[in-house]
Amino acid sequence: VSNAALAVASVGYLAVLFPAVGDHKWSMCLAALAVQWLPALSNLAGTRYVGAVQVVATVLKLVPLLLVAVGGLFFFDPANLGPFQATGQSPVGAVSASAAILLFSYIGVESAAVSAGEVRDPARNVGRATVLGTVGAATVYLLGTLAVFGLVGHDKLVSSGAPFTDAVDAMFGGTWGGTLVAGAAVISMVGALNGWTLLSAQTPYAAAKDGLFPKVFEKKQRGVPVAGVLVTVVMASALTVWNYVAGSAAVFDALVLITTFTATVPYLLSTAAQLYFLASGQSGRVRRGQLVRDAVLAGLAFAFSMWLVAGSGYAAVYQGVLFLFAGVLVYALMSARKRRAAA
Repeated sequence: VSNAALAVASVGYLAVLFPAVGDHKWSMCLAALAVQWLPALSNLAGTRYVGAVQVVATVLKLVPLLLVAVGGLFFFDPANLGPFQATGQSPVGAVSASAAILLFSYIGVESAAVSAGEVRDPARNVGRATVLGTVGAATVYLLGTLAVFGLVGHDKLVSSGAPFTDAVDAMFGGTWGGTLVAGAAVISMVGALNGWTLLSAQTPYAAAKDGLFPKVFEKKQRGVPVAGVLVTVVMASALTVWNYVAGSAAVFDALVLITTFTATVPYLLSTAAQLYFLASGQSGRVRRGQLVRDAVLAGLAFAFSMWLVAGSGYAAVYQGVLFLFAGVLVYALMSARKRRAAA
């Protein structure tokens, strides 16, 4: 779901480079599909190519972000700011809806644990990298978003498909700067999809090795779980088409909210597990010296996760639950197979 949302987001910047892309919803849909399949083909070529694409994309991602986040503050105009609460919702409802969309920016920080087996001293380094990465990203996001708010007029910003392009155009005048940023943004999103496609394939690969998912996902070629890559891109493509058919006006919001909901469920389960360990006295899994801190953090995390689920909205919860229920069939079949094998 996240891959589909990223591909849809990239279409706004592709339309800056190729205006014909934005002329019709089907041209936008085809562009979103192309952005998904290029990283998938890169993955199928092998992990060496995945790594090379990732390095280039990461550098090109940071350049426009830092340009706007730091340089944009010197061109900040408070007159461009819109109302803090732009809808008829209550303040709590408005913040809840915003938080659900906001979480999409941070989804993935927990994925450092997926590669823990390849990391030196993972008990120490994975947690530290996750916290430092989140703090660093939050700083850049906050400054970049604040700069865009002050660079682009509110009326234009709310309908913009490429806000960073508009921000750079406002900084330097003309369109050349915004065009360069649009190109960097597209490369950045293709790079993000490059990594997400591999991660989406690695998760079922790890589950298959543990006997929790079909064996076909365990097979690798050139270091890549091929079945996982193909299933990921096919399902993301189908979801992209489905949402464009349903109406392209709110495609990105719909995909982001579904992503937030489906990502929040594991957060809920993880925090519930921590609370379970604390309440059941499993001292081997709990550091007694940090008992109070862990209890408070787990409780707050659970409440925060529930709040985000509520903020995702009825439609996102409905569609997200359909995705979750699809996994029940896989679980039932795998459990039956394991029981038969044990007998």
